[in-house]
Amino acid sequence: MDVPNASTDNVASNPGADPLYPPHIFDPPQAEIDKVVPHLIWPSRTLRVLGQGVDGQGVIYDLGDGRVVKTGAAVSVNEAKAMVFVRAHTSIPVPKVYMVFKHEDLVHIVMERIDGVDFRTAQHRDANGEWSPDGGMLTPQGVRNIVQHLSQIIQELRDLGRRFPLDQPHFGSWPEGPFRNSYFSIDPPSLPFASDAEFHRYFLKRLESKYSDTSTYRDLEELFRTSPAEPAPVLSHGDFADRNILVKDDRVVAIIDWETFGWYPEFWDLMGLWMSQIGATPNEIMGEVFGNVPFAADTYRYVTAAITFPF
Repeated sequence: MDVPNASTDNVASNPGADPLYPPHIFDPPQAEIDKVVPHLIWPSRTLRVLGQGVDGQGVIYDLGDGRVVKTGAAVSVNEAKAMVFVRAHTSIPVPKVYMVFKHEDLVHIVMERIDGVDFRTAQHRDANGEWSPDGGMLTPQGVRNIVQHLSQIIQELRDLGRRFPLDQPHFGSWPEGPFRNSYFSIDPPSLPFASDAEFHRYFLKRLESKYSDTSTYRDLEELFRTSPAEPAPVLSHGDFADRNILVKDDRVVAIIDWETFGWYPEFWDLMGLWMSQIGATPNEIMGEVFGNVPFAADTYRYVTAAITFPF
């Protein structure tokens, strides 16, 4: 994949080699870092939306000047580079990255604060943050507009992957390496998966001890048996759930949390959307826009649920 110098997770490693990743962002002056660090105060400076703290893999601090800082063990320089890469080469709404630095052994990404709420909240809470039984902030047409836009975003990511193809097709993180995704965190793979069969075999192994007598396991075995000979990975967000989709005024205003960006089976991002839709109206609209849930996406809804919420 022709993404020069994108693979490093070291902030100051040859940052000026590619103009897409300039040194004022990826190797900022210490004086600029020193202006940010005093504001990283937990919990008083953590980001709040509709009066509620923002949950996620890490901590988000509000600098109070239109910028936020994301940090935590799962935050990496490659996440920031993915944001810059997608923002530069597509029309997908991605927060602007202002600066990336390490502090106390953790990567910190200073980025644009987006005026919006996550898709999940918008469906169930009103503008004051109160639970609403009548569809929250969104009208059915608003949900339809958002889902249609999400379909376009998935397609645009796939087109991006075709413009910047892998040298050797495989399933793994962008720009290289095994997956960085919570679904793979318990038994993390050491290498990318070279085939669909390897991808499915990984999850069969994860489920074998507790779920080998379930229909989900049998469906996964079917996917393994019918795996194509050649992998056909598509560039995907990797965690395309409603909590990572920010909306306002019936439209998508940002896609966030790009640490999972990578090369996945075609069904993966669609599975993430189907996993997160709650309620009759969103599910009905999902069906209108995407059609019936593909067998693989439906199977992995249960596979990932078993891994995330074991029963």
